[in-house]
Amino acid sequence: MARRVSARAIKALRQYTYDEAARVLGVSVQTVRSWRKIGLVVIDDQKPHLIVGACLRAFILKRSNKPTLRLRAHEFNCLHCGTARGAWGGLADYIPHTSARGRLEALCEVCEGKCCKFVSKSQLLGLAGFLSVAIRNGAHA
Repeated sequence: MARRVSARAIKALRQYTYDEAARVLGVSVQTVRSWRKIGLVVIDDQKPHLIVGACLRAFILKRSNKPTLRLRAHEFNCLHCGTARGAWGGLADYIPHTSARGRLEALCEVCEGKCCKFVSKSQLLGLAGFLSVAIRNGAHA
């Protein structure tokens, strides 16, 4: 499995050699060189080749596979469909994890697979308009 690389350490206005970029990102030099073949922009008209920090950061952010799913109040993340879905029948279970936060579980309105999302107890009160929520104990079923 590929390791997730963070772009936080990259300075946008700095220029990096392959070695410097690898050291800052915590990857091998060969990994940075291979990124060039798949789209990393490199200044290669001189030696050593240089990578502009802004280009390196943009490349890493483009490749990152962070979920971008933003759920509205009545939506859940369907683990089967992989998208935002409503709860089947407007029914959900709340499973507390801490005193202030817990997980809402429901069935997907489309595929009837498992859907879930984390909510705080204060958010739970606001869901009463669209969901019928049953509170379960903390034991996992």
